[in-house]
Amino acid sequence: MAARFLVLWDHSYLWGLLLCRGLAALGADARPVSCAQVAAGALWRERPTALFVPGGFARRKFAALGPAGTAAIRDYVAKGGVYCGFCGGAGLALSHPDGLGLCSWTRRAFTDRLDHLVSGHVRLRLDPDSRLTPPDVPPALAAPVWWPAGFCPPEDGPDPDVAVVAAYAGAEADLLLADIALGGMSEALLDQCRERFGVTLTPAFLEGGACMLSGRYGQGRYVLSHAHLETPDSPQANAWLSHLLTVFTCGDAFGRVVPAWDPAAAPARFDDQHLTEARQAMAAAILAGRQARFLFARNTWLLGWRPGMPGFPLSNLAAMLAGAAALPPTEAALAYWREVGGDFAAHMQDFATRLETFFPARRLEITLSLVDGPATADPDLVAERRELFGQGPGGGGLCAALTDTLDGLLLRLLQKEL
Repeated sequence: MAARFLVLWDHSYLWGLLLCRGLAALGADARPVSCAQVAAGALWRERPTALFVPGGFARRKFAALGPAGTAAIRDYVAKGGVYCGFCGGAGLALSHPDGLGLCSWTRRAFTDRLDHLVSGHVRLRLDPDSRLTPPDVPPALAAPVWWPAGFCPPEDGPDPDVAVVAAYAGAEADLLLADIALGGMSEALLDQCRERFGVTLTPAFLEGGACMLSGRYGQGRYVLSHAHLETPDSPQANAWLSHLLTVFTCGDAFGRVVPAWDPAAAPARFDDQHLTEARQAMAAAILAGRQARFLFARNTWLLGWRPGMPGFPLSNLAAMLAGAAALPPTEAALAYWREVGGDFAAHMQDFATRLETFFPARRLEITLSLVDGPATADPDLVAERRELFGQGPGGGGLCAALTDTLDGLLLRLLQKEL
């Protein structure tokens, strides 16, 4: 039987879109599956070669799966299935209250919040004896991480059944710490920063911490990676993902390159007025953020942002909008969009209009504080931000509601009937 892969969709957003795109580019037969479908028996019916779980928020994925969904994934792996999780999908497999418990390791606690602001390419040292290591791997493979969490062995000591496939071995040139070009800083400059500010900018986990784990669960196995091997135009990471597919299928050949992605430049295949209006509104909001010097172009599909700014929710929303417009409409997507498209476009316009005021107002507030001295944050701006983006790292507010609507659209655009 030909190899088939499923991608657990819920609460993955941009990362789910990137993983589906990456697997398709490598020639893998992959399609998304919702947590509700998993809970209803999709893994038992489909019997996929592997279940891929993209980045995103593990806690939300766990809640969406519910008891039936979590039991279904455990049963699938225990009976010989393969679980491959990236970033948030890796965290979902660990042992903690919101985890599946496939792996005995747990999440690393952050003692320094700077540790969670790392993004870009890192160097990795791979286990030469692991079958998950590509045969032609360079001495220091470069792979991207996007604000990774961390792995931590059990309190009673390392589990001999868990293997560290890859460990961090330093920063590559494009690595950022928030909006600081950490990868381009010399050791001398890093030492000066440490002496002057009492801050060690380079997170300790970049020197030897685990980046990819593998192990057995029952008759099956898992591969958990904080490196996003599906990242567009990341040749060494993409070739590594191709090798994993070959291992999972016991020898099938796959492509080795996920091409660069410029979602804003992709031709519209879902030519819909509501999507077009929403994309125009989103572009205006991002322009306001860039003019206020809070946002900048990180690459063609991802924004960079000043610390404290809601850069990722905006980048995520913009990429999902462009990704949806670039896909051919399905009957399920059209039916869904007829119900929600009009309201979505109206809410999107309101969201963008408010941001076009919020960004310059926030810039003015910062400028005045520099001239007149620190002042208490404007309560109106605090309330506005809360309404637009919610509170906490998980996000919320109007932006989350818009993102969830797009999440439903993308699922229907990418998914065939199960």
